[in-house]
Amino acid sequence: MLTQLAPGYYLHKPDAVADLGALLSASGYRKVLIVSGSRSYQAAQTALESTLNHYGISWRLSRYQGECSDENCLQIVKEVGADWNVVVGVGGGKVIDLSKLVAWELTVPLITVPTLISTCAATTSNAVVYDTAGRVKESRVGKIAPQMTLVDDTILRGSPKSYFASGLGDTLVKPYEAMVGATTNTLVETSALKLAQIAADCVRDHGVEGLKAFAHETSLPLVTDLTDAVVLMGSLVGGLGGAVLRGSVAHAFHNALTMLPEVHDTLHGEKVAYGLLVQEVLLDRSKDSIHALRDLLIGLELPVSWATLTRLPYLPDLSVLRKLADWTLASPLVKGRLNTIDANRVVEAIREVEDF
Repeated sequence: MLTQLAPGYYLHKPDAVADLGALLSASGYRKVLIVSGSRSYQAAQTALESTLNHYGISWRLSRYQGECSDENCLQIVKEVGADWNVVVGVGGGKVIDLSKLVAWELTVPLITVPTLISTCAATTSNAVVYDTAGRVKESRVGKIAPQMTLVDDTILRGSPKSYFASGLGDTLVKPYEAMVGATTNTLVETSALKLAQIAADCVRDHGVEGLKAFAHETSLPLVTDLTDAVVLMGSLVGGLGGAVLRGSVAHAFHNALTMLPEVHDTLHGEKVAYGLLVQEVLLDRSKDSIHALRDLLIGLELPVSWATLTRLPYLPDLSVLRKLADWTLASPLVKGRLNTIDANRVVEAIREVEDF
């Protein structure tokens, strides 16, 4: 059994970034490499620079260039050199994952500051690695997990609602996928499954109301809980359960979708939500349960059809659907009873989703 629980320190409150300088000083980190994107850094810049400069910490900013790829990682390392105590990743999922690659390459600790509530990337020990064209290559598990995560409500309140909806979708999917991969009744696996269900229940019970509150920048305890469900609890599921519980067809379908240019700009949780509908059809769930799931996704402002996913009115032709099916089934995430399905059945499932 391999468990990788992260981070060791999780701080969630308004103005959490203001504590970063003190935390770095207490850890003896005096030279800090920041990995961030333009919009991400703008969201955190004032608080971040203030706390670093107040504590006299030397820092340098390295800009994210569009993808979490090995090429971008090596380019950053080439530009900045190796003389750093710690990497601080500031941004959304891809920026955070790129900061992991850089930290792993430099063999230094990592601190994460999410600026979007879009995935659990800030607290996981794995990174989704893309090629330079934006197609998923692999989900890579690193030996160094984030040491600290600072979740700053002041920064997050100004982020786009669509990313919050995407994070809710990614969290909702966790128990559906984990139950497909579960193979034992061990205490650790059972605990991971229960955590996945608790996080998803939070989304199911409070997600729609939470989205409305978030859109109006209303601070409610349920928004705090939903944020923790997305950013922290989702990572605990994979951290406890490992690769066995980390994903199934919904995420495999997401990865396949990245091969299609027309889906490139849709968010992670949007692709996963549509992939979940495909997964549930493949598992022969009842029409009533799929209708209920579909209604929930609509309430969470997530896609339930090819048109709402891609903004294109029709499904692609059969040859494209077959490629999508083949890419999905080639993923190591497809496991359990879903290992027996073939590409024709995946194509049928996509078409059935469109008929609901």
